[in-house]
Amino acid sequence: MSTLFWIIITVVAIGTIAGGLLRMQAWLRKPAPPEVIEAARREREAEED
Repeated sequence: MSTLFWIIITVVAIGTIAGGLLRMQAWLRKPAPPEVIEAARREREAEED
Protein backbone atom coordinates (compact mmCIF):
# COMPACT_ATOMS: atom_id res chain seq x y z
CA MET A 1 0.00 0.00 0.00
CA SER A 2 2.80 2.40 0.87
CA THR A 3 4.52 1.83 -2.49
CA LEU A 4 1.30 2.47 -4.39
CA PHE A 5 0.82 5.71 -2.43
CA TRP A 6 4.27 7.00 -3.41
CA ILE A 7 3.78 6.02 -7.04
CA ILE A 8 0.52 7.98 -7.16
CA ILE A 9 2.15 11.00 -5.47
CA THR A 10 5.03 10.86 -7.97
CA VAL A 11 2.68 10.70 -10.96
CA VAL A 12 0.67 13.66 -9.65
CA ALA A 13 3.83 15.69 -9.02
CA ILE A 14 5.22 14.99 -12.50
CA GLY A 15 1.87 15.89 -14.06
CA THR A 16 1.74 19.16 -12.12
CA ILE A 17 5.27 20.11 -13.15
CA ALA A 18 4.67 19.18 -16.81
CA GLY A 19 1.41 21.16 -16.86
CA GLY A 20 3.13 24.19 -15.38
CA LEU A 21 5.93 24.00 -17.94
CA LEU A 22 3.43 23.77 -20.79
CA ARG A 23 1.52 26.81 -19.48
CA MET A 24 4.78 28.73 -19.14
CA GLN A 25 5.77 27.82 -22.71
CA ALA A 26 2.40 29.03 -24.02
CA TRP A 27 2.76 32.28 -22.04
CA LEU A 28 6.26 32.90 -23.43
CA ARG A 29 5.07 32.38 -27.02
CA LYS A 30 2.53 35.21 -26.77
CA PRO A 31 3.76 38.40 -28.44
CA ALA A 32 4.68 41.35 -26.28
CA PRO A 33 2.16 44.20 -26.05
CA PRO A 34 2.89 47.21 -28.30
CA GLU A 35 3.52 49.43 -25.24
CA VAL A 36 6.38 47.19 -24.12
CA ILE A 37 7.93 47.16 -27.58
CA GLU A 38 7.68 50.96 -27.84
CA ALA A 39 9.21 51.47 -24.37
CA ALA A 40 12.12 49.16 -25.24
CA ARG A 41 12.71 51.03 -28.50
CA ARG A 42 12.75 54.39 -26.70
CA GLU A 43 15.15 53.07 -24.06
CA ARG A 44 17.48 51.68 -26.72
CA GLU A 45 17.48 55.03 -28.54
CA ALA A 46 18.26 56.83 -25.27
CA GLU A 47 21.25 54.53 -24.67
CA GLU A 48 22.62 55.22 -28.15
CA ASP A 49 22.57 59.01 -27.67
